[in-house]
Amino acid sequence: MGFPGCGKSLSVKAIASCFQFPLYRIDMTEIFSGRHGKPEAAFVAACRMMEEMAPAVLWFDEIEMGISSTNSGGEQGRIFAFFLTWMQEKARGLFVAATANRIDLLPAEMIRKGRFDEVFFVDLPLPSEQAEIFKIHLSHRGVDVTDLDLAGLGGRLTKGWSGAEIEQCVVSAITKARLENRPLTARDLTGIAAKVIPLSRTMQEQIGRIRSWAFERAVRASPDQFGR
Repeated sequence: MGFPGCGKSLSVKAIASCFQFPLYRIDMTEIFSGRHGKPEAAFVAACRMMEEMAPAVLWFDEIEMGISSTNSGGEQGRIFAFFLTWMQEKARGLFVAATANRIDLLPAEMIRKGRFDEVFFVDLPLPSEQAEIFKIHLSHRGVDVTDLDLAGLGGRLTKGWSGAEIEQCVVSAITKARLENRPLTARDLTGIAAKVIPLSRTMQEQIGRIRSWAFERAVRASPDQFGR
């Protein structure tokens, strides 16, 4: 669980890479779109098919869009009942991960031990983590970071930024420099950063509620437990 753009999806991809298993994704919004027939039948068929693909990592994306405590009747209720049983009896070697922005919408019996063994909270990155994210995205795009003060940038102009916002800042700064046919400079990054209003500020109240829910209810995904 966590805020949009903070790396929930990337965390699941890292799990599959660590296990060296193929990763398969079930989009709950797609299940309920109607493009694959009745949602209940599509969901059951997808889960049964995945058992034949084991060993693998199965990722339920935005799981609260299809299963929530506020919709326990009708088709969603039947999907939920099937999912609880399936999680208990699924094939060995099929590791299940799910991402959610609003985990408080999920029924308590779904996230108990034995179904999902742990709940991780992906928080906004700390200044040191922000600097590392800048380095990753700049290096990935062939930029020499030796002369860039990434430690000074992380946390000063980028307080409350998510990883996705940092990536977009890098993309915008590189684009600006290339359009002017010159190398990227720290001024490009700071110029873009000064104009960005992060989601954590725009949706401050909502993010505050998510963080309050996660406090002492979830394991922090970051190894650094302090300073947030």
